[in-house]
Amino acid sequence: MAEKVAELKYEKYFLKDVVKENKWGGEGIGLGGGARDIIPAVARMNLGISVIRKPYMFHEPTHKHMFTEFFFFFGSNPMDMNEFDAEVEFSFGAEREKHVISSPTIVVVPPGVYHCPLNYAKVGKPFYCLEAFLTSQYSGVDLGEDLTEIRIAEPNYNRYFTKGVVKVNQWGGEGLGLGAVPEFLIPAGARMNLGLTVVRKPYMFHEPTHKHNFTEFFFFFGSNPMDMNEFDAEVEFSFGAEREKHVITSPTIVVVPPGVYHCPLNYAKVNKPFYCLEAFLTSKYSATDLEPKPA
Repeated sequence: MAEKVAELKYEKYFLKDVVKENKWGGEGIGLGGGARDIIPAVARMNLGISVIRKPYMFHEPTHKHMFTEFFFFFGSNPMDMNEFDAEVEFSFGAEREKHVISSPTIVVVPPGVYHCPLNYAKVGKPFYCLEAFLTSQYSGVDLGEDLTEIRIAEPNYNRYFTKGVVKVNQWGGEGLGLGAVPEFLIPAGARMNLGLTVVRKPYMFHEPTHKHNFTEFFFFFGSNPMDMNEFDAEVEFSFGAEREKHVITSPTIVVVPPGVYHCPLNYAKVNKPFYCLEAFLTSKYSATDLEPKPA
């Protein structure tokens, strides 16, 4: 056993046992677990994904933040992410204007905009909610607590709701990401980008061994909405200039620090579809390959 630990020197970047039950009868996976010691102090980002299995009220007080917040709502059928048999009531503004979400949607909540309650009013079939914050420390101000605020009339809250976000990819899967959101809704200093993909068959992804000057996260989890721990697949993830191979066979969060070579990432075995959520602490993706491409 000691020899294995010594051999796999990058093991600390692979976090296991990451799926947790929540108090509403669902499950979720997020960065709030044991990743704190390897997440940069200046990350300015946090995220988590939950499966919603039954109606309940979430984020009940109407409140605002001083940072941008994203919500991704999408169906749990891994063969059709557009299948969405649910209704989510999301209130916006101090007047609590109600918006009903009935298809995959990305919601952007800008700084200073009041929002919530968020009501999972109808759940015909389980669905997912991915929530991401552009901050490392969550904080909010409830409606009525800010006695010095100056309110500006909002012309149209509909602009914060982007629909038609599920896209087919070249490998026969589907996904959704911040690339579908109008650029004016994403702060210039966001320092974050993310996308989620359902993997349905084996293929090679991120083939060249490379490194970045920012932190990157990968979340791997099963597609069964009644058991996110069900993971019938093998993901081969290479780390370091020596391409040390790690085989992922259960839900796992992988943290790739700046300057650490990684990949190829091989979806070697896919008996059942699974999800990969990829997040970068940058707004512009760039990489340096280990072996420069021939001129």
